[in-house]
Amino acid sequence: MNLLDQPDQLRVRTLTERDLEEFRALRLRGLKEDPHAFGMSFEEASHTPLEDWNKLLSNEHGSFILGAFAPQLIGLVAFSRSPRIKTRHKGHIWGMYVIPEARGRGIGKTLMQNALAKLQAIDGLAVVTLCVVTLNTAARSLYLNLGFVPYGLEKRALRVNGEYLDEELLSINLAH
Repeated sequence: MNLLDQPDQLRVRTLTERDLEEFRALRLRGLKEDPHAFGMSFEEASHTPLEDWNKLLSNEHGSFILGAFAPQLIGLVAFSRSPRIKTRHKGHIWGMYVIPEARGRGIGKTLMQNALAKLQAIDGLAVVTLCVVTLNTAARSLYLNLGFVPYGLEKRALRVNGEYLDEELLSINLAH
């Protein structure tokens, strides 16, 4: 039986350095299969040293990466927070990805809800931002339904295979 058919069997948890290989493989898959959705390219990421990948999993300054498992890693959402005193009240969500064969089952929503619950518990965090390519209507709709609001549009934010893509900037105020 496929666990994707049983939403109650989905497990979401913070990734650790033990998850490095699975995390790297899934992130590279997302960058390769959905190049329009990410600011980093597959080529850049595939040449990134393993110690840099490991740093992403170190959870420094309240940053984290959540993974959705069923039982293998099928989705990610990452959060980073500035270590600077004047900007520690803000954080940024990045790297949201669910494998295509698992989409449409609420996994992205579950990941984002878990991330937002975790963010609510971070002392002093007041604002969370993210960017979404305007062509990615499913992701944009998810973020808006979770309470994110647009605050800007960056025209020609990305250039992928000669095509310019606009990114909408979204934010959510946490109840602090």
